[in-house]
Amino acid sequence: MFSPFAVFLPITLLDFVLFILPMIIMGVVSVLVIKEFNVTTTLTADNYLFFLTNPLYLKVLGKSVVMALATTLICIALSFPFAAFLVRLPRAIQRTMLVLIILPFWTSYLLRVYAWMTILGERGLINRGLMNLGVVDAPIRILLYNDYSVILVAVYLYIPYSALALYTNLERLDPSLIRAAMDLGARPTQVLIHVLLPLMLPGMFASFIFVFIPMLGEYVTPTIIGGAHGLMIVNVIVSQIQALRFGIGSAMVFVLVGLILLLVLGLRKVARLEKIYGI
Repeated sequence: MFSPFAVFLPITLLDFVLFILPMIIMGVVSVLVIKEFNVTTTLTADNYLFFLTNPLYLKVLGKSVVMALATTLICIALSFPFAAFLVRLPRAIQRTMLVLIILPFWTSYLLRVYAWMTILGERGLINRGLMNLGVVDAPIRILLYNDYSVILVAVYLYIPYSALALYTNLERLDPSLIRAAMDLGARPTQVLIHVLLPLMLPGMFASFIFVFIPMLGEYVTPTIIGGAHGLMIVNVIVSQIQALRFGIGSAMVFVLVGLILLLVLGLRKVARLEKIYGI
C-alpha cells in the first residue's frame, strides 16, 4: 500500500546526503586531532579554542556579523516603502512588478556579481562617467575592494528576498485596522509606530532571516568585490580548508552554525514567522 510519506523520501535522502551527512562528518572532524591527511581518534577541543581565542579570527567574525546586520537593515529600510507602494497598486500591475522583482534570479549569481566590477572598477561606468564630465582627473579607487562595496552589492543581491517577505506580510494586513486608528485620532506617525510596525514584525523577522543568514555565509561577493580588505568569516574558513587544517575549519563552521541557530531560535521565540503565510 502506498504511503503518503513516500513522496518525502527523495527530498529527505537528498537533504541527508548533501547537508546532514556532511555536517555530521565536519562535526566529528572538528573534535579530532588531524594533521593534513593524518586522522587520529584522539578527541580534542583545541580546534575550537584556537578559533575562539584568536583575536584576528574573532575580529573577522565580528566584522562579518556587523556587515550582515547592516545589509539586512538597509534591505528592510528600502523594501518597506516599496512593499507599501506595491500593495496599493491594482492586482495586474502587482503581478508585473513581482515578476520584475524576481527577474534578477533569471541571471547567474556570479554574473550579477561580476557586473558590479564593470560599474565600480577603476575603468568602470562610474569612474568613466565622472572623468568624462570632468568631475575627477583620476579614477576613484575607493569604490571597490572594501567593506562598503561588499555591502552595496549584497544589498542589490538580497533586496528581492526582503521585498517579497515584506510584501507578503503587507498583502495580508487588514487596511481597516489602519483606518480605524486614524478615525480614532491617531496621527500618521502614531499609526506607523503603534499599528503598522507591530503588524509588520513577522515580515521583518522573515526578511531578517532571508538576508542576514545568507549574508553571514557569503563567500563569492567578498572574494570578488571585497578583495583582501573585504573578506568575511567564510573566506577565512575556506582558507583553512585549503591549507588542509580541516579540524580548525570544521570548528569554525560549527561556531558559525551555532550563532545562526541561536539567532533563529531567538527569532522564533519573539515572533511566529509562519503567520506570514497564514499557517
